[in-house]
Amino acid sequence: MGGGVTVSNIQYQGAAAAIGYFNGQNCNIGLNEGIILTTGTIFNTGVGAERYGPHGPNDRTNAGVDNNQPGYGLLTSIVGNTTYNATVLSFDFVPYADIVEFRYVFASEEYPEYVGSQFNDVFGFFISGPGIGNNVNIARIPGNNQPVTINNVNAGSNSAFFVNNGTGTTAPQNSSAFYVQYDGFTTVLTARANVICGQTYRIILAIADVGDGIFDSGIFLEANSFSSPVDVDISYQLSSLAYDNDYTMAEGCTNATVTITRPENLANTTLTIPITVSGTATMGVDYSATIPNSITLAPGQTQTSFSLEAFADALVEGVETIIIDFGIPDPCGENDFIRVLLAIDDVAPVQVTVPDAVVVCPGQEISLFASPSGGGDGYNFLWNTGETTQSITVSPQVTTSYTVTVSDNCLGQSATATGQVVVPVYDDLLVNAQSDLVTDCPFTQHTFVAEAFGGAGDYAFLWKNQNGLAMGSGQTLTVSPSTSQWYSVTVIDLCGNQASDTVYYTITSPPLFPFVRIDTLICYGDSVMLEASGTGGFGEKFFFWPHSGETTPNVWVSPSQTTTYTVIVSDECGTFTVSASATVSVSRVFANFEVTSTLLFEDVPITFQNTSQNANFYTWVFNTGFQSNQTHVQYTFNEPGIYIVTLFAENDIGCVDSISKPIYIRPEHYIYVPNTFTPEGNRTNDFFFVHTVNIVDLQVAIFNRWGETIFTSNKVDFRWDGTYEGLPVPDGPYIYRIEYRTIDNETGKIIGHVNVLR
Repeated sequence: MGGGVTVSNIQYQGAAAAIGYFNGQNCNIGLNEGIILTTGTIFNTGVGAERYGPHGPNDRTNAGVDNNQPGYGLLTSIVGNTTYNATVLSFDFVPYADIVEFRYVFASEEYPEYVGSQFNDVFGFFISGPGIGNNVNIARIPGNNQPVTINNVNAGSNSAFFVNNGTGTTAPQNSSAFYVQYDGFTTVLTARANVICGQTYRIILAIADVGDGIFDSGIFLEANSFSSPVDVDISYQLSSLAYDNDYTMAEGCTNATVTITRPENLANTTLTIPITVSGTATMGVDYSATIPNSITLAPGQTQTSFSLEAFADALVEGVETIIIDFGIPDPCGENDFIRVLLAIDDVAPVQVTVPDAVVVCPGQEISLFASPSGGGDGYNFLWNTGETTQSITVSPQVTTSYTVTVSDNCLGQSATATGQVVVPVYDDLLVNAQSDLVTDCPFTQHTFVAEAFGGAGDYAFLWKNQNGLAMGSGQTLTVSPSTSQWYSVTVIDLCGNQASDTVYYTITSPPLFPFVRIDTLICYGDSVMLEASGTGGFGEKFFFWPHSGETTPNVWVSPSQTTTYTVIVSDECGTFTVSASATVSVSRVFANFEVTSTLLFEDVPITFQNTSQNANFYTWVFNTGFQSNQTHVQYTFNEPGIYIVTLFAENDIGCVDSISKPIYIRPEHYIYVPNTFTPEGNRTNDFFFVHTVNIVDLQVAIFNRWGETIFTSNKVDFRWDGTYEGLPVPDGPYIYRIEYRTIDNETGKIIGHVNVLR
């Protein structure tokens, strides 16, 4: 509370950890101290990813605690969404002027991710009373009277009133300032309301989560800022703060200065203020007799003051009070007073303790803390190390005592205390990895066991092979190498001391190497023997061919395509196998040909097209006795009949393939049909007939333009004289259809037209 108001009927609703005092000095919040209301906690509950409260730095994007508290109706009605974890501080107040105001900062973890969304925490300052109405929210943006919300104050809206504090991963860093946890907050704003002097009002300060109970928000309320301007202000200042408050004086070392101030616009008249002193302390005995009966401010004078000193009376009296009442006319026209309450307390003798400490390891860091009591107005520290801080950090190698002398700034007394740091003494750290192994066979499993002695205990082991590669981290190491190896083990105790040992795994037999005869090229259908052998190893060699299951060193194979064959070789150790492979490549020729001629008749040249694959040399053999080495051949058969044609194809390594095909040579047949005849009776071209060769059966039909049949015959040597039903047909084209059968029973059909011309 500031001046010009009296307060009563204070009430609080919310979690106990959601409200408290803050000290904002050297911080970027913009207020030195005051009260904070949050939707979560005021405590610094953890570090890094587990930090929940408002304490900085800003190292988390979603700091928050769900208190499982209910929401608040006034706030719910503002946002239209469910609220949670409401924190509400309310009280009645009477102003002594026509304005009441206070300064605040609103901060939230909802920035910047949820700007514009429905998950925006809500707050409000609701005043009710004469001339105002009920629950009027005075948390407004200067200049436009919009309510202060996340959606109204951010980087894109009313940005002059917004402070970007980072996202929790990109918080600004500055060695001279500490940053709060909240990702964003407003500048310092002032809430203000017009009131009626001397009337009673009620204010509700409320904040709540919206939509869910996470992502905390907070309101920082500045100390002494809730005020109403008055004609006279009374303040005081202690010369030293010997106790945990700003009103208790220490006997013999604290003075208090009381200051009376009035504004310049009211300083044109003489003002006399009567002073009444009371309390349990006696003026002139417990403190100096410098408090006057009244104070007078002359015209033009705006300030005056007086001081009092607390005496050291060497008596143990406990806390004594000094009550100073200033009779100031009430600004509302009533008689009233302003009271200053001070206290005097005894100063106990200075004492200090330093607890002993025990470390686990020589050289381990540990902090010693001096705990002083008595005295007052702060302490001065001097350690035998030369350091002057209340605590020191030391790392002794052996047991060592540390002494501190403490003096206070009030009595000037001093006290001394000694704390001892006990450092244990350990035997030398040793490790023994037992024991070496000598074996005939590789891949023999063996377990090495390491034993540690001495040191600080809590041993950790690290095994490595001879190439420096880590192999294990336990007390034992199980290995089965293929060749002789050595292994090292390092033991590390609780204090970081190390010791190492080496063990050897020796294999006496030489390595086993398998062999298979070199890769081979064969023709399709041929066989080849694969010969396997082996050198080194221990004792007799054993062979296994996976493709066939054979166990002999030599096997016959006859692949139809290029194939890789593997042999698995083992020795009498039986602890491992090795393998070797050989590839048998298969060269295959594909002989083939096609007859490309369309007329397979006697005495007609016929072309044979070679379509063989993977061949270089060719031999054609006809059963007529004809042979040729050409790639493609042409041949004429003199007689009809079935003939066998064989093609031999060979590649350049002698692989051969052949193919034989029957060829049917047909007797030649022929039909010639004229396209015009002149049935004039002059014995020249008077009939329509056809010329044939090897045609044994023939059917002919002739049609006029209307599809009417006008002539038919089943004779090969037919003749049509151009008449129909005994009368000459008109000149013009006529359709004919001829169906025939050859001497070798092939059938066919010919359709065309013939012209009658007279």
